Amino acid sequence: MRKFENVDVGGYILSACVRAGDDPMPVVHINARGTAQDQWDLVLPRLYLHTTVTYDRPGLGESAPLPPPLAEQPRTLGALADELHRLLDVLLLESPRVIVGHSVGALIALMYAARHPAHTAGLVLVDCTTFEHFAANHWPPREGDDGHPGSSLLDTPGSVAELDTAVLPPVPAAALASAPGRWARLTATDVAEFAPLTPQELDDRWQQGQRLIAEKLGALLVVADFAGHHIPIEQPELVSACITAVATAARSSVPVSIPPEQLRYAGGTCPAR
Repeated sequence: MRKFENVDVGGYILSACVRAGDDPMPVVHINARGTAQDQWDLVLPRLYLHTTVTYDRPGLGESAPLPPPLAEQPRTLGALADELHRLLDVLLLESPRVIVGHSVGALIALMYAARHPAHTAGLVLVDCTTFEHFAANHWPPREGDDGHPGSSLLDTPGSVAELDTAVLPPVPAAALASAPGRWARLTATDVAEFAPLTPQELDDRWQQGQRLIAEKLGALLVVADFAGHHIPIEQPELVSACITAVATAARSSVPVSIPPEQLRYAGGTCPAR
């Protein structure tokens, strides 16, 4: 049974959804940049044994916009991680928690682990935006673009500095990468945005970035067979397999692993190290 709540996190309201499961260790989901919590709708039914949490960041989905003058103050990924921590405390959720993030949400998950290590039981990074891509990309300044004026004004340089100096706790982790070739699916307009890099060069850099992130965390690296960047929608079974593997390792102090037959069924591979 999913229960939606409006939660005051210090002068503004975030929409959150908690579903209780047999396993009290919460699995907390962090959305990709500019998206709402419904991006996890195909993953959550596959986690019916777990207590799960989803939420919308300010000005997105069902959450209220940031109040002035906070809406005009640049916010780092670390600030967004602290905001999530306040939300989880108000919800009185068990701790520690498995933190799951998609894309830029995976970078917020890393900052959560760095800033709140005692509350982090494990990490699942779903096609994590690479540090190189995050630093180099010309992101719109506001998370929800012009259509969401109350969303966060992102401080990219400050966030890059936080990521570069973050000390991550040694927790069970999995890094799930999109299938090689995802950048070849870009339109000509999108390709022009990343010139002079070719789609193949972009793809090589992305896959290498996923490997580096996995090595940094000592994480299990899983590569999707066919999903592009939107793995929670295109291969939700594979996302849930990674989450279950990390949660099992966090509970039992065993290495993160996915049985080969389950991995084949979910549509993924674990490259040889």
